Formats: sequence, C-alpha cells, structure tokens
Amino acid sequence: MDTIHLAAAPGTTWALAPQDAEDHLRARFPDLRAWQEQAPASGKDYVTFQVDLDGASRRGSYFARGHLILDDGDADLWADTAAWFLGLLPADARAIAMIESNPDSVRTIPPGADAAQVREILRSLFDVE
Repeated sequence: MDTIHLAAAPGTTWALAPQDAEDHLRARFPDLRAWQEQAPASGKDYVTFQVDLDGASRRGSYFARGHLILDDGDADLWADTAAWFLGLLPADARAIAMIESNPDSVRTIPPGADAAQVREILRSLFDVE
C-alpha cells in the first residue's frame, strides 16, 4: 500500500476545478464522501474524498490545476480510477505519476492511456521500490 500521485506534467496545468472533480467523482462513486478545502500554506483549493473500494475506505485528494492523490492502495486498486480521471481531461493533457515511497522515480502517462496502460505504468513504479 502506498500513495499514488498523478500530476500535470511540468510546464502544464489541468483546467479542472476541485468542485468539477468532486461532481465527476460523485457520479462514479455514489457513496463518495467529499470535502472542499483550501491548503493553508499555498492557498490552493482542493477536494478531499473517501470512497469504499475493495472492502475498505480509501482516501484521495484533487488539487486545483493538476494534482490527484490516491491513498491506501496500489496499482491494481487505483489504475481504473486513475485512467478514468485522466479521461476527464482534454485529449492532449500530459500527466506524470510517482508514488510517495519513491519520489525520485517518475513516469510519464501518455495522453489517452487506457486502464491497462496506466496499471502497467503504476506497477513499474511499485516494482522500483
């Protein structure tokens, strides 16, 4: 179990507001519990959410302009959600991925990547540990 970070590639941003992300997450996960917040240090708006997946409560956050954090899981647990989320972005949106336990290993996720591709990219991050 680790924390997966998906972010806009350096030099880019994602034009998805936290409220819009919450609305999409709520449509995907009807049991979603979510809170709109603001980071005290940066002033960035974000949504924190909890959802039941694979028999346990999982957490995540989405920060305005391009950073999705998926906690308490691995590549297999979060790949479908990550690919679905990236599919909400414009077709040419660029993304990178890393896991919290190994921040020096970063992978690019190509635009339009499907769940299987995202799973393999995320697995490669876990394999480096």
